[in-house]
Amino acid sequence: MQPSNVHEDAIRRLLDEQVAAWNAGDAEGWCRDFTADSEFVNIIGACFENRDANVRRHEELFATIFKGSRLAVREMKIRVLGDFTASANLVLDLTGFSKLPPGIRPSIGSDVLRTRMHYVLILDGTRWWIVFSQNNAVMPPLSPE
Repeated sequence: MQPSNVHEDAIRRLLDEQVAAWNAGDAEGWCRDFTADSEFVNIIGACFENRDANVRRHEELFATIFKGSRLAVREMKIRVLGDFTASANLVLDLTGFSKLPPGIRPSIGSDVLRTRMHYVLILDGTRWWIVFSQNNAVMPPLSPE
């Protein structure tokens, strides 16, 4: 297996484990692979400027509006950009939410929120870490009034 394939496989496992942590309502697991100084920008544009803030926010979400929710990966594209850097882009479908953040509405029907999650990852020599992530809601077009 070529080095880039090995890296892509490792990143794919990391992201699959992150989705599994979401589906278990596990905020620590969801954030396990973020660096201590990582940044996460959520679907309404709020920036959580370190891993601890990211964990706290996801603990709140898993206890409230996203309790029991499920993520499913629709697409995953990984690009190894050099010896120590990669990007990943996922299309995710979220179901089972009790409500959505202000200004966000379901993407498909009334019960699916589709998002595009973007990651920047670094390799520390032994494992991959997420240093930046941004999640964008895929909003359906507004109906004309």
